[in-house]
Amino acid sequence: MKPIKWTLLLTFLLLVGSVQAENYDLAAFIELVKKNSDDLKLAAKELEMAAAQKREAWATALPKISAEGNYRRNLLETYLYVDFPTADGSLVRQKFKITKNNEYTFTAALLQPIFSFKVGTALRAAKQYERMSQFIFQSSDQEIITFAKKGFYQALLLKRVWQLKEETVKNARENYNMVKKQYQAGLASEFQLYQAEVRWKNSIPEAQQARKNYELLLYNLKTLAGLDLEAQVDFVGNLEKVPPMPEPLSFDRIIENRPDYKAQLWEQKLRRTAVAAAKGEFLPTVDGTFAYAFSAQSDLWKLENKNNNFILGLKLSIPIFLGGYNIAQVQKAKIELDKSRLRLQKARKQIATELKSIYLRLDEAQKSIKAAESALQTAEKGFQIAQTSAQNGLITQLELKDARLQYDGARLNWYLAVYNYLDAYFDWQKAVGKVDELVE
Repeated sequence: MKPIKWTLLLTFLLLVGSVQAENYDLAAFIELVKKNSDDLKLAAKELEMAAAQKREAWATALPKISAEGNYRRNLLETYLYVDFPTADGSLVRQKFKITKNNEYTFTAALLQPIFSFKVGTALRAAKQYERMSQFIFQSSDQEIITFAKKGFYQALLLKRVWQLKEETVKNARENYNMVKKQYQAGLASEFQLYQAEVRWKNSIPEAQQARKNYELLLYNLKTLAGLDLEAQVDFVGNLEKVPPMPEPLSFDRIIENRPDYKAQLWEQKLRRTAVAAAKGEFLPTVDGTFAYAFSAQSDLWKLENKNNNFILGLKLSIPIFLGGYNIAQVQKAKIELDKSRLRLQKARKQIATELKSIYLRLDEAQKSIKAAESALQTAEKGFQIAQTSAQNGLITQLELKDARLQYDGARLNWYLAVYNYLDAYFDWQKAVGKVDELVE
């Protein structure tokens, strides 16, 4: 072989390798979603916000140190006027210069809260908010993973639909070519040839639409997983097997594993703390201070006439009347607490209803799978008989078309029944807190 042919062959192999699709099973796809999902990244920011609020709450309990330096230039002189008595009993006013051209001051102060009910409630609220945010993040994680699972198996379903439509086009084309030969040999009528051609050409748009649906879903899933939108991707999974019907679990065990319910529990605790914080506004606070003060004055650029002082103090603040503002804040906090209790009660009812609905869907889907299997076996046998009969001229092309449509429809119904079961099963996993378990 000439060198140029070797070069062309190598180039062809490289091109083939470059367009080879990357295969992802369910586990690999979910890992990509966890890593690249924008929704999960936003939820993670809430965790960072909770940590920042916790640090902010701790800051209210820690001492605060501040320092301040000042320089002042007096443009005019300031005097002190004093009346002095004289020997004859009259008063003589004299003035004394009390300022210098330059004044320097420096202060440093330490403020430490000694007693404040608000500090304790702020720390407790920050911890509760952090726990609530963690459960909200877990709930968001489960929502995204469940969505990813459904999308993964929906892609498998739409790929099967596309493949079936392509098979239909192929079989219709082969059947048309066979009838065309029979027509040319005088064994088939022009009407039979027309029927075969119409069936073949009508199947092409259906296959094109099926491919479009699959590629559009694939594009959305690549976006969800953070994959290159131009990359060739293929999902590898099993759409022929389904997990067994799950056993019912106790309601208490289910809600114990639900992060969304736990988030609402911690919200109720947070609201209860908010009521205590609002009531704490009626209580006094005590702060301790320790300060250092330095000052100097001079008509020159020097530190002269210096003074140093250390100051220790206590500050007691007692709120007496604020126009009813604190009372209104307590009322608002109690209302929010009552609302959180009602939401929690509503959530329990919704979870119970959700579970009942999921079990009904699972049962219905399981029965649909069994019915679809039986219908598929019957349709397959009928189509095989129809193919043989059509080849022998015993049935018309219209009858063969009907048999093929019934067979294709039975296959699609079976795949759809399997997907509907998996769709309900993934909802069950999320409802009972078992999202991390993958379908084998």
